[in-house]
Amino acid sequence: MTDAYVQFMRNALCTIKNFGLFGTTFLYDPKVTSNYYAFPSPLDETTPLEFLIAMTQLYAFVSVSLAGYRMIAHSGLGKLRLLGRLVELKKKKDIEGKKRKKNTEVEKKKKNKEEKENSGNVESEAVVVAAASRLVLESIIDEGDASSRSTFVGVNVLIVGLAFFWLFANSFHVTSTDWIGGTAGLIHSLTVMELGLVVFLYYMAKDAGNHVSRSRRMVDFATKIAKSRRLSIADAKVITVEEYGWLLLGGWSPFWARGISNPIAESKILTKEEEAVASNLSSFMERIEDDVIDGILARSRISSFEGYREYVYLILNFFAFYGYFVSILVYYYPDESSRPAYVRGMLFGMKGTDADWLGNAVGDFMWTVEPVIILSSPIIIDSLSPKKTKKEKIS
Repeated sequence: MTDAYVQFMRNALCTIKNFGLFGTTFLYDPKVTSNYYAFPSPLDETTPLEFLIAMTQLYAFVSVSLAGYRMIAHSGLGKLRLLGRLVELKKKKDIEGKKRKKNTEVEKKKKNKEEKENSGNVESEAVVVAAASRLVLESIIDEGDASSRSTFVGVNVLIVGLAFFWLFANSFHVTSTDWIGGTAGLIHSLTVMELGLVVFLYYMAKDAGNHVSRSRRMVDFATKIAKSRRLSIADAKVITVEEYGWLLLGGWSPFWARGISNPIAESKILTKEEEAVASNLSSFMERIEDDVIDGILARSRISSFEGYREYVYLILNFFAFYGYFVSILVYYYPDESSRPAYVRGMLFGMKGTDADWLGNAVGDFMWTVEPVIILSSPIIIDSLSPKKTKKEKIS
């Protein structure tokens, strides 16, 4: 949440600067800044408003860079190593399980009468064990895909975070010098940020669609189990990791999803997790309580909200992307008369200075609105959560 607050402050201050709000106040007087520290030229032109913006940009440089590093090291590569070990353990366990199954089958043949009497229980138990084993393996594989994505996205987050250093320096007018590449260095950093933003836009669109479609699947699943009030053997055979997680009121969060593990005890913990899944499935095959169905319905509404919220993020960030992209275009095509027709079209026929100002203003404003939505989302999600949702009946 701290990052959202700082993002709001940073872009709100930039918007104030863009529109010259409070123009007659001390915020625009560099002499006020020099009363506290005598910067060398041209840093002595820094106004109190630019100083405040610079501090928030420095925070972004540190926090976003660290977030990218953590995504790569912990949620990405670190977790992939854990998942790799678990896959190997799972293979060994499955091989051992098949050997035990063969031995069990030999013993069962000697007790045909007993097996026939309890054929239903035997089949149910076998299905549950097989389903639990399958769900664990599929969950590990799914988490591997998520970790690969986290690594890729983390690289882009890290690059965007590092690029904030040039924005921080620009607020102190450092880019007016040739110390860190000058204006060209600033434009290169903006270009890198834009490339990272393209990746974020793609995943925003993908996640939005996934959330909305998941919401529909949750409603369909809730409708189905509301009729039977239990899982059948056929249901247990085809239940997905996603559906199993819905049946648990708190969701399914195995240790490999959290990325927390003790390598020495991984085999035992994996076995316990598999046994817990089998136990839960057995319970759901006997009866599914009303609060489970109500919980799925409530979470479907939350998923729907998150999907449409992601579409709002997509729109805001697209306008921000395009706005900042305009500054790059203006830099590379400074001469209005020699600009290609498609560039003039992308700038909407505006003069370079006007297009540059408008692009920055739009980008800063969009990124001022975004944290407001981020900060207000928990209130909406809390109102949709199961504990505050009245029971719904499915006809």
